[in-house]
Amino acid sequence: MSANTADFAVVFEVVTKDYVTDWRGGRWRALERLSFSVPRGTICALVGPNGSGKSTALKICAGLSEVTSGICTVAGHEPTVAAAAGKLGYQAEDTVWPDFVTGRALLEQVGQIAGLSATAAGRSATELLERVGLSEAATRRVGAYSKGMRQRLGLALALLADPEVLLLDEPAAGLDPRAAVTLANIIDGERKRGRTVLLTSHFLPQVEDLCDCFVVLERGRSLFVGSRAAVVARGGLQQLYLAEVTQ
Repeated sequence: MSANTADFAVVFEVVTKDYVTDWRGGRWRALERLSFSVPRGTICALVGPNGSGKSTALKICAGLSEVTSGICTVAGHEPTVAAAAGKLGYQAEDTVWPDFVTGRALLEQVGQIAGLSATAAGRSATELLERVGLSEAATRRVGAYSKGMRQRLGLALALLADPEVLLLDEPAAGLDPRAAVTLANIIDGERKRGRTVLLTSHFLPQVEDLCDCFVVLERGRSLFVGSRAAVVARGGLQQLYLAEVTQ
């Protein structure tokens, strides 16, 4: 598969990823010849069972893991170049931050590391904490945050540089229903601003309503790549998922 990077924000071309598992050179294949592309200004969901390669694909996009073979581009660049240019924001499924720092201080410090002035970092921290519903917890230490609050803080950090491409690994995990709606509204807002979002999720009804395109993975291989219209034609995402993954 070949895609014009002027039209697509994320491109995987026959990407294979192997991990070395022992000192003798044993290997475990996380992705096998994975190909898909995400049009700019859309939201795409990677769905599949645990261990299907979703998080690995996002780590490759974020420049945190190299491909064994194949090509991955983000915002028209190799992932590490896109990351260095501030073109992508990444929220990992599980991130560990120092327990003693407050949510506001963490955002301000990361903002300054990214090149913002102290004033600009403070302003961005205030805006983002409000957007993700953490204004009242801004001066609370991160160690006292619940799982859902940590997820929202991770989203704020991913948005800090106003990236072209947003990579979200299970962003709804640990969120209560109200926070999940807020999350969906934020992601939809990024699409309306022309940003591209690639996310992973087990919440199939929510992503079916939210996303424009879908990639169903199992054991590192794509079982389905298509638009929302193609998903609807198959009876909806949950029915498609169960039909493909359980074959």
